[in-house]
Amino acid sequence: MRKFLSFIILSVFVLTGAFAQNRNTAKALFNAGNFEEAKPMFESLLKKSPKNSEYNYWYAACCIETNDTVDVEAMLEFAASRNIVKAFWYLGDWYSLQQDYSSAVENFGVFIDKTKDDSLRVVAQQRMNLCDRLDRMVCNSEIVCFIDSFVVDKDAFLTAYTMGNDVGRIATCAEYFGDESLPGFVNETERGMDIFFSDENEDSVPLMKLYRRSKMGDSWGRVQPIVGFETKGNDDYPFMLADGVTLYFASDGEGSIGGYDIFVSRMNTENGRFFRPDNVGMPFNSTANDYMMAINEMANLGWFVSDRNQPEGKVCVYVFIPNVEKVRVDVASMGYEKALAIANISSIADTQNDETAVRKARQQMAMLMYSRETNRKKVDFLFVIDDHNDYNSLDDFKSEAARNLFQEWQKRTEQYRKDLEQLDSLRQEYASSSSSVKAKMKERILALESRVENEFSALKGVEYEIRRLEQETLYGN
Repeated sequence: MRKFLSFIILSVFVLTGAFAQNRNTAKALFNAGNFEEAKPMFESLLKKSPKNSEYNYWYAACCIETNDTVDVEAMLEFAASRNIVKAFWYLGDWYSLQQDYSSAVENFGVFIDKTKDDSLRVVAQQRMNLCDRLDRMVCNSEIVCFIDSFVVDKDAFLTAYTMGNDVGRIATCAEYFGDESLPGFVNETERGMDIFFSDENEDSVPLMKLYRRSKMGDSWGRVQPIVGFETKGNDDYPFMLADGVTLYFASDGEGSIGGYDIFVSRMNTENGRFFRPDNVGMPFNSTANDYMMAINEMANLGWFVSDRNQPEGKVCVYVFIPNVEKVRVDVASMGYEKALAIANISSIADTQNDETAVRKARQQMAMLMYSRETNRKKVDFLFVIDDHNDYNSLDDFKSEAARNLFQEWQKRTEQYRKDLEQLDSLRQEYASSSSSVKAKMKERILALESRVENEFSALKGVEYEIRRLEQETLYGN
């Protein structure tokens, strides 16, 4: 019996020692920042001791650090209730990830009050300030009508900017200046008298900065840096509105809420300096990269690109109707969740509350899409197959089926353009007609609007099929 008791006691000591060793090993991995290895060890310890506040804290923290989607709120709340101060830090992180920014601010604030680590207090204050700013931006988000979006390769996002020739040109600096070594983007204004572009500065820490060059007669003047603001970050993706005063650009410096954000500045026409830029806010900006805001005021259409919710190497180009007067969300009446959905562009369809405005905007986009480049290049046509192939004649097609379908598409497109012109003429006539004449014209206009909208969707489908057939012949897949 005595031997049996000795065996039991020895086993307990061995198990306790092994348990403590696992705990110490996991803690050492955690403190070294090796969260992937520490996580399964803490998970095992937590299963054996689910009421241990430290194991709850360590496992939850590892999940957050490794971007695990496990719901860790209850674990962290339990650890915080047992006065594990760093649990409040991770609660701030957790709520921030859930976009519950007010709760994140609250928990970062508690951590700042309780911690004795001055360096962590500084970082927590920065995170709290960002969450507070995000919360205010959500509650002040602009209500915008989006009419379309295109997911494209990041390196080819400009192919989705079908803005027309009357707003100038956007291009990479490499393409525009004919030098593959040049980074950044360039915007040539509609009259071709100014270009705004980005290039690396010559400081010890190179950053992308904005520059301007103006035409002097038939030649270009000297390169001038954009002066009037200093973001302390990279500035790129310039676009000057037709007014020659309003400049959009993107920056990852001061004022950004994550990566590149879109900013707007205005030029003082008396001295050529620009005023302090403003972040354009949500829904245009997010904690991801958002850039290349461009607007065709005549067509009342705008474009910008974002890599939010996109896989590596892909971006989404959004097309929207610019507001004449900004309308902000009303959180008190609609609730925070709906305001957050608007800020995140969770659903394009939910933004389309004015059917007439959406229909007209899509028709404008179609007119731009089917007329782009036709006046700029002396070729039969321009049809983009993919990032590597632009076709200018029927002889370029390798697939007979794609060639035949393209010819059918051309005929339908020409008729579509005529219908758009007729619709535009009818609208102008309608605007200046008497009430009795308007009543007679209304049904005709609505029928024509429905026809052109349906044809637009159909033509996009034919375009896709042409590309598919040609790519199948080119690449054999």
